[in-house]
Amino acid sequence: MRVLIVVAVLMATFALHAETTPIDSLLQQRDYFRLRSALASPAEASLPQHRRLYYEAYVHNFFHDLPASNRAIETIFKKYRKHFTDKELGRLLGKKADNHSKLYEYREAYATNQLLLSKYGSSLSEEDRNDVLNTNLIWKGLADVPAQRTTIARDSRIAYKRDKAGLVNVPVSFRDSTYDFVFDTGANLSVITESYAAKASVDVRPVVFKVRAITGIEVDARLGIARSLKLGDVEVQNAVFIVFPDSVLSFAGGAYTINGIIGFPVIEQLGEVRIDKAGFVSVPQVAVDKPIHNFGIDELMPVINIHVNNDTLPFTFDTGAQITDLNEPFYDRYTSLVESTGKAIEMKQGGAGGYATSKAWQLPLTRFTVGGETVNVPNLNVKTHSANSKDRFYYGNLGQDVMYQFRELVINFKYMYVDFVQ
Repeated sequence: MRVLIVVAVLMATFALHAETTPIDSLLQQRDYFRLRSALASPAEASLPQHRRLYYEAYVHNFFHDLPASNRAIETIFKKYRKHFTDKELGRLLGKKADNHSKLYEYREAYATNQLLLSKYGSSLSEEDRNDVLNTNLIWKGLADVPAQRTTIARDSRIAYKRDKAGLVNVPVSFRDSTYDFVFDTGANLSVITESYAAKASVDVRPVVFKVRAITGIEVDARLGIARSLKLGDVEVQNAVFIVFPDSVLSFAGGAYTINGIIGFPVIEQLGEVRIDKAGFVSVPQVAVDKPIHNFGIDELMPVINIHVNNDTLPFTFDTGAQITDLNEPFYDRYTSLVESTGKAIEMKQGGAGGYATSKAWQLPLTRFTVGGETVNVPNLNVKTHSANSKDRFYYGNLGQDVMYQFRELVINFKYMYVDFVQ
């Protein structure tokens, strides 16, 4: 069972129109790994400064250098605005709002989105405009909330256990009470049920907004602020939670429920996380640099560049997913291989709000190479249709069936790499 909260309203993604140059095509396809390489190549040395800044704004955002992305955007608006269309400038403001939100600068994210709507709202599709309006309910509701701050007093080693669905659960302490929450890099925001928000004395705001689950079903949610929580010896202040009705995180007629989820905004501020097969999540006080650089973040979704069979492909990356899935772009690229070696199946996908079934294929064996090590994964599902916007750009979602063939998984948000240790 895969549990993934997809907060589409936070993404405000604007479809890129078709361009003519190869480097524009990389941006259109969200292939930021190759875009980064292209910008560093001699072939692009003659790029006009305003175009280079445009691409760098996206690349810096993806590789989590958020201040650099904002500097590029601000320079464009000060010096080069006339070189860009309203649609391009609107997309840049959307990226700037994303930067501010990941820097926990909620008031600035709200103001940027307001500017986007007032100056370039006419360039947005109705769907994009509604997403920005819905997102702004969140940033406005958080405008008076101080930035999230994390204190790592010492190296911390936190014992985890797996729940009925096989998901990693860690103890999370609120004041004098401790509860088991799912630890999930694929959750765009941390999540808590209404009943546990009350138990943990989470400050629930009277702000109601729409959250789209993986099935496309929209559910009403509210905002909650945990003034302080602890993961081992790590203290997190002013952590933001989506507060769901208990029923949204109840599955199989109540046989399996989730109390809460520690998601990306809390996990990334840990700097480096190590998850081992012995049953521990470790957070070092000082993150370690390695020359790997295979990791990026598309809005709030972690992305890893890995070798699959004989290709290098970007995948979303989800510690909350039991199994790895291959997406529609993989099917489109390798249709002949998939249909000649795989078998047709009906695939059920589940998330907050329910389940959906779609046609898929199942491959007998797929080879993954990560961190210089190769593993073979049997019976991978290949989706033929995209369940959400990320499925249209990334070749699959890396799950626990690949990760836990290794002794230790290392996720480093400071130096932007993922490593697998045998």
